[in-house]
Amino acid sequence: MDVKLNYKIEKEYLDNVLVYLNDKLAEYIENRRDISDSIVEYRKKFIEEYRDDDDKIIDYFDHENYKNEQIFMVVERKIKEILYLKKTPYFGKIVISEDGKEEKFYIGSYGFDVGLEVPLIIDWRAPIASLFYQGKIGSLSYTIPSGEDICVSLNERIQFLIRDGKIISMFDSEIDVKDEFLKEMLSLKSSNKLKTIVQTIQINQDKIIREDRRKSIIINGVAGSGKTSIALHRIAYLLYNFRNYFKDRVLILCPNKIFMEYISSVLPSLGEYGGVHSYTSEDFIYLSTGGDLNFNSYELHMEKILNDKEYLDEFKFKGSSKVKCELDKFILDVEENINLGGDIYFREELIIDYEELNRLFYKSFKSRAISVRIDLIRKRIFDRINKVRNSFVFKIKNKYESMKVHPDMENYYDMLMKNEIYDVVRESSDLKSSLHYLKLESSYELYREFYEDYFSKDLGDLDFGDLVLIKYIDIKFYKPKKDREYKLVVIDEGQDFSYMFYEVIKLCTEASSYLVVGDLNQSIIKFEENFIYSTRVLENKEDFTILDSYRSTKNIIDYSLKYIDNDICVNSIRNGEDVLYYECDYDNLRRLLIESINNLRLQDKTNIGIIVLNQSMIDKVYNMIRSNFYIKVINNEDHVYSDNGIFLMTVYLSKGLEFDSVLVIDSGFEDNILYIMLTRAMHKAIHIKIKNVIP
Repeated sequence: MDVKLNYKIEKEYLDNVLVYLNDKLAEYIENRRDISDSIVEYRKKFIEEYRDDDDKIIDYFDHENYKNEQIFMVVERKIKEILYLKKTPYFGKIVISEDGKEEKFYIGSYGFDVGLEVPLIIDWRAPIASLFYQGKIGSLSYTIPSGEDICVSLNERIQFLIRDGKIISMFDSEIDVKDEFLKEMLSLKSSNKLKTIVQTIQINQDKIIREDRRKSIIINGVAGSGKTSIALHRIAYLLYNFRNYFKDRVLILCPNKIFMEYISSVLPSLGEYGGVHSYTSEDFIYLSTGGDLNFNSYELHMEKILNDKEYLDEFKFKGSSKVKCELDKFILDVEENINLGGDIYFREELIIDYEELNRLFYKSFKSRAISVRIDLIRKRIFDRINKVRNSFVFKIKNKYESMKVHPDMENYYDMLMKNEIYDVVRESSDLKSSLHYLKLESSYELYREFYEDYFSKDLGDLDFGDLVLIKYIDIKFYKPKKDREYKLVVIDEGQDFSYMFYEVIKLCTEASSYLVVGDLNQSIIKFEENFIYSTRVLENKEDFTILDSYRSTKNIIDYSLKYIDNDICVNSIRNGEDVLYYECDYDNLRRLLIESINNLRLQDKTNIGIIVLNQSMIDKVYNMIRSNFYIKVINNEDHVYSDNGIFLMTVYLSKGLEFDSVLVIDSGFEDNILYIMLTRAMHKAIHIKIKNVIP
């Protein structure tokens, strides 16, 4: 078809869609006004009718708040979606043939249907939209939620760039999303929020996003490969296609609160406003242990990891499969040597003998958690004590009833009877109290016993590794009830978590599927068992490797690869400036920093990250340049990462973030730390190595 004619047809379709969008927007705005007016009017009548009944009015407003929230949530959401669609209604088009009939579908961030034969826009998550992302034309298939494959012929695949309701460009895209379009998206400035990638999802990314919902997925992707975006888009895809199954049953575990805030807008921008629970990994484990244990903050923990080798070695051991073996031995030893006592008598009457106690604990209740077994045995013993006690009380009452033959002696016998009954009740209570050994210590006390026996030292302050092991003991001894059922658990920065962490997450969530994303080369803590190995504890898993980087330029990627151990080939489609490398004495660092920052600002690099190893270097660098620039120091996870400015942060708080430009201050540390720092940069990186000893 002639290009001009094709453009004319597409412009007419776009104009038609915009008319429908405007009409629908006006309808929703009118609906919102009508709903608001009706609620206000009804409220007036209700208050007038029940003006003397305060309780009734309070109940009404409680109901009204809920009703108002629910109605307006739906209407406001629709208005937001339409306002977005008015600017960029869709970004793709597919023309398919099925059973001799040709149909056209336009693909956008949200679906839009006005009751015509075919929706004006289909949601990118719809099964048929997968044809757009498969990267080829001809005979293809897509899978519907029931699992059935639908075979079609894809005749045409068009990519649109639409801005403010106008077609900027359009082109056939037979092989993959056009490099020109992808490059334009990647050349934009960094943002304080992670953005959606629905317009540029690549073939390998789409395959992961649309994988079987029952499969656990482990992604080892290089820096900037879109791992987190894939995870969030997969959540949105699963909620769209299997909402009843996943709604309110998705858990996201983030490395820290800064990162959690950074990704917070992605799901809402994909049309998902609820049904997902987010925690930092530390908070989730902490709360699951009861939320009453004091432990080192994330920042203090990471500072010790970076600066204290003995602490690091112990932490790595506490996360290993070796400690699991030792802990399992400890648990078995506690179980085999549990103090069940001996025969129990009450007033010379046998309540339970030792053989029955053993049989109940090791056979009858074997399938239950140890604490549950003890509780069941205690209950059985207490029930029998109560039964025997009641029997004695009954006999005492009968004895004194028969003595009450003289009325003048009745009060006397009543007093004797009450005294004897009191003695029986007191003795039964004392017997129950004497069975204090039939009670398990707390998970913390059990762990302290294990730790001090194994390490031959006091436990001291708890760290995250201790919390994980306490939770493991808690599960094994107590099997606490879950607060919530999760169907999908998503773990980001997976390389920074241990074997024991994955073991505990599996045991305490029992989710039907997991999604773990990480990068082996970005491991700050090099566990003996890396996360690819450790996630073997998750069932029905498939590993994916992504070697395409979309964040940094090829120049930055190639430079950063010098600082990792393994020989990998990373693809980057964007060229840029070479990384600038400087060596300087510590005394000259201030001058070099000021010059570099000023040069970056002249180049319109408004989002600059200065990344250092630890808190000590943050203090030094901040004091050097604080009088020259406004520096936003991010030295704990409660700080907010915003759009523009000069940010000074440690490497562990920079994980997952990105900046227009990055200044890496190399104060002497492991090479892979440099890889992490450098790959935070989108467009420009400066590597400054300090040659002499830092005071």
